[in-house]
Amino acid sequence: MITNGASINYIKNIVSRVRKLFGGPVENEQKATAKQCTTKTAKHVWNKQLNLKLNTTFKAGLLLFGALVISRLLPLPANSEPLLGLAVLVPYLTKSNLAFLIMPAVMFISDLVLGLGSWMFYTYTALALAPFISKLLDNKYFALGSSWLVWHVLANAGQYYPPFSIEALVFDVRFLVSGLGVIVLYDIVQKLLSFNFQYNK
Repeated sequence: MITNGASINYIKNIVSRVRKLFGGPVENEQKATAKQCTTKTAKHVWNKQLNLKLNTTFKAGLLLFGALVISRLLPLPANSEPLLGLAVLVPYLTKSNLAFLIMPAVMFISDLVLGLGSWMFYTYTALALAPFISKLLDNKYFALGSSWLVWHVLANAGQYYPPFSIEALVFDVRFLVSGLGVIVLYDIVQKLLSFNFQYNK
């Protein structure tokens, strides 16, 4: 004899089995399809955003690279390019391990027009070392000063005016001032962006 409680359980078991037989595969398929659609959509959106970000970064980098090359070709005062300041800022702008090659590459491309010389090895090496000096030193301004000293010694080694001669110092001080201007401008922009972010928060 089946009691009320047992009959209820018996009916529940029957309903559950019928659901599994007829509804289970369909439900599982619907869930699997929904999950697949969600995963595919998320992957597509993520890939699209990543590609857009990479394209934007590449275009910005290419534009900056072109602007730096043009800045060396313009009739500006000698040694007034912002290359040293930007070389010091490289660790702050990108995490790429190959970024230290950017400034020497700018020098090389522009030197194809301006003229090549035996000094290239020393000046390119000095610019390539600047990002590593900047990584070692916490302060951008100390890094700029140290990088400038390395530049000054290497760029004037074996030249007509040796390192720390009046003529060499006067000539290279423009390079220091232009680099300082770039770093000061970077700090001002960073502070403005930080202020705007806090204000809009």
